[in-house]
Amino acid sequence: MSSTNTDNVFTPEFMTQFKESWNKDDTIPSTLSSIDFNAQIGYGYQQEEKPRTILIVKKGLVSEAREYRDEALDWDIRCSLDNWKYYFNNGLGMTGLASAYSMGWMKFVKGNYLSMIQNPKMIGPFLKSFELMGSVFKNVKY
Repeated sequence: MSSTNTDNVFTPEFMTQFKESWNKDDTIPSTLSSIDFNAQIGYGYQQEEKPRTILIVKKGLVSEAREYRDEALDWDIRCSLDNWKYYFNNGLGMTGLASAYSMGWMKFVKGNYLSMIQNPKMIGPFLKSFELMGSVFKNVKY
């Protein structure tokens, strides 16, 4: 992330708050821990070559949330800035996710979308993570 990042999304403050919200959540860590979920998840913009940030999850808990530094990714999720903000402000349920994926508004550059949506222990936390990001987006002062 450059110091000229003025889009209010995926800033260091945003990612720190997202990590804290994730780890304090009542369901995400425990659900993902039950399936021994470990992943390096990139978040960024469709028009950019690389993701902006990375979330490193170990046994369901976020150990790091920071700027992406060319690490190998298990998941790489991209949207336009407008679409990220839309999902943060309006949420993302199963129908919204299906529309976002099928219309190309959300791209999974890396990761298996179909296996995720078929596994309740993965799709629930994925959708809940958008709720958390939305809360962070609305509450972090930039």
